[in-house]
Amino acid sequence: MSAVVYGFLRGVMRTLTLTILAGGLFQVRGRELVPRSGALLVCANHTATVDPPLVPAFLPRADSWSMAKSEYFTGSILWRWLMHGYHAFPVVRHSPDRLALERAASILDAGEVVILYPEGTRVEQGGLRRGEPGAGFIARRSGAAVLPVGLVGSRDCLPKGSRLPRRRPVELIFGPPFLIPERRPDGRRVSNQEAADAIMVAIAHLLPESMRGDYTELETWSQDLLGVTQPGV
Repeated sequence: MSAVVYGFLRGVMRTLTLTILAGGLFQVRGRELVPRSGALLVCANHTATVDPPLVPAFLPRADSWSMAKSEYFTGSILWRWLMHGYHAFPVVRHSPDRLALERAASILDAGEVVILYPEGTRVEQGGLRRGEPGAGFIARRSGAAVLPVGLVGSRDCLPKGSRLPRRRPVELIFGPPFLIPERRPDGRRVSNQEAADAIMVAIAHLLPESMRGDYTELETWSQDLLGVTQPGV
């Protein structure tokens, strides 16, 4: 039943996006880069409330699960049903939430998909913020392929405080997958923060320069993180 509900809710979100949210101004790029099977850690930037339902709706994998802030699971019974029905599970933000990490690990160990937002919160102004080490820990621990995702325009489409969407161009961009090894080629161990930064740099490459924020100096970041990533599947 869970799969049926999830499929229905994803369909509803796709319909709303293509008719009301952004209409003909919505584009998806890079779908052909998404592995259709095997463990996959999907990592996206986060600038608008609509991002968490948007990414799984257009991700071409039905075996996906999303990390969502724990506050979402304390509302009404209907809201909690929607969260669980949309394959979301709670995480206490900005903390080493052991239960959430174990849930993510079990999903990836089963060869399925976990979707998360390495910045740890919605960034309401400006560009990318420094990624939190939790995303790096999950990538390192699981050995799963990492799929970077860039969201462009969603903040303009549904800014904070807005009850109705504004017709603005929105792009959802899937980047090439990659792996994060335990060690660099020179033998140095890859830290959780280095792994998180490498994920964020991959996301930054998908975004216009004005959205790169803390990762604007891409060449410097890429040089510092040389060997932290390997080509994926």
